[in-house]
Amino acid sequence: MDLREPAVKSKNRRGCLLFLGASGYDARVVAAVLSIALASGAPRPLVDAVRVVPGLRLDIRYATARNITGRPLYAAGRCLLLPETAAALARVQARLVRSRRRLLVWDCYRPPSAQRALWKIFPHPGWVADPRTGSNHERGTAVDLTLADASGRPLLMPTDFDSFDPRARQGATRGIPREALENRERLRAAMRAEGFITIRKEWWHYDLPGARSHPILDVPL
Repeated sequence: MDLREPAVKSKNRRGCLLFLGASGYDARVVAAVLSIALASGAPRPLVDAVRVVPGLRLDIRYATARNITGRPLYAAGRCLLLPETAAALARVQARLVRSRRRLLVWDCYRPPSAQRALWKIFPHPGWVADPRTGSNHERGTAVDLTLADASGRPLLMPTDFDSFDPRARQGATRGIPREALENRERLRAAMRAEGFITIRKEWWHYDLPGARSHPILDVPL
């Protein structure tokens, strides 16, 4: 699908208006930002979130060896998302910057080849999505992330990314410092306020509503 077609442009303009709920951004400015993102070289229908979300920080773990496979799974450390996911993330960022915090992203769109590699290492549904049904990351509708301070320094959270520790669960409290609980709740409140949905086993993972209605994508990073 060519996102420059009029019907899709109209859809993107409606998506742009979603920024206004939290940030007060001018709709024309947001439309211009999304237009830049769509022309940034990201494979359609995805956009480069860095071009849409002001001040977004990246630490894409699957582009490094710092992940459960011990090797890079991605050719590049980019955060690609569907336009509506990126727009919602920009609204979250606008909420957080008022308290001198920002988002630090660990994973966005995930190619099917990477999903298969993760399943091979840890084939446990509920923790890793079965490639036969696919992950919402493969749809561009999910994001793994944490909080950082204004300088981009990660804030204390219950666990690191991709931890299988019981403390990684959204509702976990035992053995978790108060500061980490407060940071987790601050992130969760901001993400939920802009429409994202949590899952039980990973405090860092958020989905768009209706995520599974979108098709699995197979595009290069």
